Amino acid sequence: MLSRVLRSWNAMSCARGVCHAIRYFIRWRSDLRLMPRWLRYAGLLMVIALVMPLIVACGGSSEATATKGTTATEPAAASSPTESGTTGTATGAEPTKAAETPSTGSPVSSPPTGSAGRVEGGDLTFGQTLKPVDNKGGTLIEGAISDISTVLPIVTDDVPSSNFEALIFESMITVNPFTLEPVGLLAEAWESNETMDVWTIYLRDGVTWQDGKPFTAKDVKTTYDLHMNPDSGSSYTSDLTSKIKSVDVVDDHTVTFTLNHPLVDFLVDVAGYAIVADHIWGSTPAASVKTDGGATGQDPTRVVGTGPFKFKEWLSGDHATAVRYDDYWNGAAALDEYIMKVVPDRATGAQQLKTGEIDFFQGLLGSSVSEFKGSNVDVVAADALSFTFFGYNVDPARKGVFEDVNVRQALIYALDRDAMVEEIQFGFAQVAVGTMPPLSWAYNPDGIKLKYPYDVDKANQLLDEAGWVKGSDGVRAKDGKKLEFTMYTNAGNNVREQYLVAAQAYWNEIGVKMTPQLEPFPELVDRITETHDFDIFLIGFSWSATPDQSIMFGCNSYEGGFNFGKYCNEEVDKVLNEAMSEPDRAKRIELYTEFQNLMLADAPAAILDFPQSPTGVNQRLHNVFPSGINAYWNVNHWWVDKK
Repeated sequence: MLSRVLRSWNAMSCARGVCHAIRYFIRWRSDLRLMPRWLRYAGLLMVIALVMPLIVACGGSSEATATKGTTATEPAAASSPTESGTTGTATGAEPTKAAETPSTGSPVSSPPTGSAGRVEGGDLTFGQTLKPVDNKGGTLIEGAISDISTVLPIVTDDVPSSNFEALIFESMITVNPFTLEPVGLLAEAWESNETMDVWTIYLRDGVTWQDGKPFTAKDVKTTYDLHMNPDSGSSYTSDLTSKIKSVDVVDDHTVTFTLNHPLVDFLVDVAGYAIVADHIWGSTPAASVKTDGGATGQDPTRVVGTGPFKFKEWLSGDHATAVRYDDYWNGAAALDEYIMKVVPDRATGAQQLKTGEIDFFQGLLGSSVSEFKGSNVDVVAADALSFTFFGYNVDPARKGVFEDVNVRQALIYALDRDAMVEEIQFGFAQVAVGTMPPLSWAYNPDGIKLKYPYDVDKANQLLDEAGWVKGSDGVRAKDGKKLEFTMYTNAGNNVREQYLVAAQAYWNEIGVKMTPQLEPFPELVDRITETHDFDIFLIGFSWSATPDQSIMFGCNSYEGGFNFGKYCNEEVDKVLNEAMSEPDRAKRIELYTEFQNLMLADAPAAILDFPQSPTGVNQRLHNVFPSGINAYWNVNHWWVDKK
């Protein structure tokens, strides 16, 4: 009966993403008796949802987009909300693992810390062997399940935009995706004082902006001054102002950062931001940068970087295009053109990869992997410094249901995350223990006290003890307020849509009513970072190589940061600040573990999984090393076969 109802519903104008989730499961397990309990409940809830206008409206008519796993996923220089090695042929449901990427469960060593002498920048090939370019020219089309939101790194707070900008802009320091160690990009060397609160960066000579102007230390200063100006709209203002006292130009190719306190991870934390041109942005009022033509793409002459590709156009909702910069300092790219094409969802992306409409797609569904066996598409799975999570709005002024820590904890206990990862991610993720991804050297699952196993009895107990009582409609209430709320995620991300379906069903079992709401990713990012008009949301987040997570969980990171729900615990701040300055690795791990235990007890957010996003690469594309850390590190060496 359920199958008939859902097939009928499929023909109706309803929430596209939720419908897709149910249709997918019906195809996968047509026998209702074989479905997991949460899915049977989900089906019933969706039948009820037919008569609920809010649910019917949740998908709208737009073919909306999602984030990278990170994704987006990846990544930005510091960290970003998100929507992968050598390539190998997919074999059944197990794609080739990116062998050069540190494996899950084997954290790499932390990046080198400060020194009293000059340190050279390192090898930008990261020890990889690249094929000679057999064909110069051609166009590469990457599928992206979210449109970009800007072409200016200063105001970028999402991974899709960061990915496109990585073709155009560069940072002083990049991260070796295979070791997580810092390597000089626009910087050729660096040094710090003994206490690691003064860092000097020596910049490359001979680098030019794509309009022919020379790259200098003034560009670095302008970039960081804009980020630290609260009028600029940067999401990194609070993080950078808490760390940087001043940025000073020594000469054209030397810049000094004086910090507010010692910072062990300066190179992979602060020095990794994309640099913008002083001659374009130095005289631009900070309050206008977000709407400037150089940010919206309306004035291509102001979208100028030092990278291997120049900005050409951005057609919102359709594609963004960059073309080769012939005078690139590190060798002109082989490709003529790089297009990021928006696809409606991950399933469509997989289909277009099969047909050759796109050449490269990060974020394949686990369910799609086996479809590429024996095809001309290689699939690689790579780990990433990212997680999928839902965040509560705990702003005291909001006086919502999530002020109650028992409610926040109960919702986490009520989720069978093992089943969700297995049946929705098809195993291409692992259930999160703590907040540190397994690639991080601070990953310490044995030290985590609250692991939040699936425990319905515990969830009910917490709600009972807090005075939330079930009414005749099965929904709990307290002091006349029902335990009901709206939960947001980005439309087009099939995994997250299905996570909402599962969560809705699990929470229904404990007397909690959740209404799913799907939005285009740029709108969702605006909701959670600008207006903060939400009860609870589900997204992914991509981190940099530093374990410092104060940009999300620090008290001062609400405005000009990623503390979306206004969480604040001064003890958490104290521990995070101490960890930033501690040079001893073992002590830092202890401190980051203490931070996680404090935060997990408060439960301002629930870390659901650490994803491993399969990436599809057409075999006509060469020298691609899919990576969950930095997929574009050698994009100037990518080339395609002649058609």
